[in-house]
Amino acid sequence: MVMPPKVCPECGEEYVHVASVCVHCDVPLVLEGEVPVGGAAEELPLVSELVCVRASSVGWAMSLSEHLAEAGIPHRIEAATSDADEGTQRKPGQDLPYGVFVLAEHEEAATRIDLAHTGQQIPDIPEDFGRSEISADDCPACGGSISPTATECPDCGLALLPPE
Repeated sequence: MVMPPKVCPECGEEYVHVASVCVHCDVPLVLEGEVPVGGAAEELPLVSELVCVRASSVGWAMSLSEHLAEAGIPHRIEAATSDADEGTQRKPGQDLPYGVFVLAEHEEAATRIDLAHTGQQIPDIPEDFGRSEISADDCPACGGSISPTATECPDCGLALLPPE
């Protein structure tokens, strides 16, 4: 059975069905003719004016995006960039941290959805997860100790955004 190709919703580049991210635009790919998840992203302001609900791998971000879309919460997924990345070519399929962004007025509802989604993905997560203050040196998912430059939690594997 031939699987349909995926395309980049930004540049239109065509990819094999198993590809997930455009190597040129760093955006999640969609099936040909499909509306990108979080399709109202062009109606949202710039990311600098939005609130980041979760920073994660593209798979986690896409899964959370589906839940936000079901709830009717407009959002945007964008790849994290750092000054070190500027001008560098990323490898195809490289698993980079992605941010899921919403309007400030939707932050509370999006956070509840994120916590529910996290509970589904990590069933043994503590009940008070997300309700207590977490140190910048602790993983937001499992509470394990992480270094300031870590891109992934050594205990649970949660992808982390690089410090700004």
